Amino acid sequence: MKKKGLKLAVFTVLLSSLFIIKTNAQPINIGGGLVLGTDRPNLGLKINGTYGMDFLLENLSGSAAFTFFVPSTTLGTTFNRWAIDVDGHYKFYEMSDFEFYAIGGLNIAYYQAKTTVLGVTSSGTKPGLNVGAGAIYNFGEKMKAFSEFKYILSSFDQAEITFGVLFEL
Repeated sequence: MKKKGLKLAVFTVLLSSLFIIKTNAQPINIGGGLVLGTDRPNLGLKINGTYGMDFLLENLSGSAAFTFFVPSTTLGTTFNRWAIDVDGHYKFYEMSDFEFYAIGGLNIAYYQAKTTVLGVTSSGTKPGLNVGAGAIYNFGEKMKAFSEFKYILSSFDQAEITFGVLFEL
C-alpha cells in the first residue's frame, strides 16, 4: 500500500512539472561575412550561425562557423585554407542598439601549400583555441551587423577580423 502511494505521488509530481515548465524560444541567427586574416591566404568568406543559450547562463550564446579562404599564389606557391569554429559568446555590455561580447572556443583548420616549381605539397589539419571579442549592431528586429576580432592559438596561429550580417530566423 505504501509503495502504491509513493508511486502515485512521484507520478503526480512528474506530471504536474510538465505543466509548470516555462518554455522560451531561443533566438537563432544565420549569416555570413568577410574575413581578413594575418596568415596566407588572407581573405576569406564566413558562413555562421548563432543560438541563444540563456537557458544555461544569462547572456550566453553559441556560434558555429565555416570559413573558406580564397586561395592565393605567391612566388610559385599556392596556399589553401579553411576552418571550422565552435565558439561561446558572452555578452558583457549593452548600449542602445549595440551589444559587446567576449569569444572563446575551438578551431579546426586545414592548411595546404603547393609549390608548382618543385611539385612539393605540404598540408595538415590542426586544432586550436579561439579568444577574442565582438560587437553586434541591431538594424531592426530581424537583421544585425557584426564585427569580431579573434586570435587563433594553434600550429596555424593567426589573428582574424570579421565583418558580416546575421538574420534572425
